[in-house]
Amino acid sequence: MSEPVILAAVDGSENALVAAGVAARFAQLLGGRMGLVTALQVAGDSLAFGGGLLVGDLKNRLLEEARTAAEDNMRGVAERLQEQCRISMPEFFLREGSPEHEIPKLVQENPDVAMVIVGKQGYGTESRPRGLPHFLGGLGGKLSAALPVPVLIVPPDIHPELLCAQLIRPKPSQEKR
Repeated sequence: MSEPVILAAVDGSENALVAAGVAARFAQLLGGRMGLVTALQVAGDSLAFGGGLLVGDLKNRLLEEARTAAEDNMRGVAERLQEQCRISMPEFFLREGSPEHEIPKLVQENPDVAMVIVGKQGYGTESRPRGLPHFLGGLGGKLSAALPVPVLIVPPDIHPELLCAQLIRPKPSQEKR
């Protein structure tokens, strides 16, 4: 196995940015590289709600706009991580489909992926009240059941020291020896 890849799912939410910061730290600790993944959900089934409305040029235009926005988001996250965490440019993975289906496919296709890190509350759940269905995060819970690699679910209020800083600080008795 070559360098391990720490894969962070980013969806434009604040919690995804925090999760990407944790992923950058793990990549540093493991001597690996980082990947950012975004899945674009496309209404392709004409029987699905709204699917019949998105046909031809309109569907293609909306998909292209979503792709551009996702690429801009990944580039922005990568630039922040490079600047603040001093990591090399992450690899980008842009998939079409639901993240709970596309991320496992991506992991299967890339045996170097050693860990997947997701935010507990992503774009789809940030504005929803915290309750039992979102306790683990919808995507994180699904991925932890489906993937053969560890899945780390990052809460939105993680301690800042875990972002691009030392994860293990010396104990006070060890600091001044």
